[in-house]
Amino acid sequence: MKSPNCDLYETHIEKAYAKVNLSLNIINRLPSGYHNIKSVLQQIELHDSIALRVIKQGIKINCNKNICSDERNLAYKAAELMIQNKDYKINQGVEITIEKNIPVGAGLGGGSSDAAAVIKGMDNLYRLGMNKKEMIEIAKDIGMDVASSILGGTVRVTGRGENVKRIETLPNNIYFVLAKPKFSISTKHAYETLDYEKTGKQLKTAEMLNAIKGKDIKKIAYNLHNDFEYSVFREYPIINEIKQKMIENKALNALMSGSGPTVFGITKEKAVAENIRDSLKKDPYFKKNLDFVCVTQTHIIY
Repeated sequence: MKSPNCDLYETHIEKAYAKVNLSLNIINRLPSGYHNIKSVLQQIELHDSIALRVIKQGIKINCNKNICSDERNLAYKAAELMIQNKDYKINQGVEITIEKNIPVGAGLGGGSSDAAAVIKGMDNLYRLGMNKKEMIEIAKDIGMDVASSILGGTVRVTGRGENVKRIETLPNNIYFVLAKPKFSISTKHAYETLDYEKTGKQLKTAEMLNAIKGKDIKKIAYNLHNDFEYSVFREYPIINEIKQKMIENKALNALMSGSGPTVFGITKEKAVAENIRDSLKKDPYFKKNLDFVCVTQTHIIY
């Protein structure tokens, strides 16, 4: 690969889309300590904006929210891996400005999506000509959801999260109501507290794949499933309370995304989604205990 030739302070902007887990089956714990999973991820229109600018050297992170700006930040790690990779011959630095709209620590893959956007953005900025396979190889060294964010749209994930494949997308007339309580749950903690007596039993991912193939919104809603809910609901009952509130207000179904704590309700009617959002915002209990509520749609890649 030829050495990139970039003008100093040249810029590029990428959108980093949030995701929800339509299904998340944790099959078993592997001897390595990792977990064997089967999941279907769906990107949604809620997104961060990532602006990349060529600088002389180093990596600089700016953000409109108070997040770490060193190697603990997945966007920083993505840039670092790109610059360190000898195949790409990047001899300049990058300034990354993140406009966060996806809540942090929410189970919506915001950090992973930011990292994927940095990989894509640096490919464009430095004219590297990377293909998806090369991007995914970089992504695998960052985090589980980064590779799926590289592919985008609707993605099937298996193994430890390293096997990703884009599948037929959801219908575009699906609305999602998102609600996040005023706390975060680390993925590490969620895995450490799993209820292995219950996980890996309801293998809904196969049914979800069939429902998506048939473009059947009701079946998609019926087959929503997340094995993390068994243990997380016991520790944080408000998450189940949000879920039930959404269903009471006519969501076709609702589910916690990833390791939580964000819950999403699914509906095919915008008015219903907006009513669910408004009911959460007006309810004194939820108004006090939620720090993020919004309505969004399926992100479609044509």
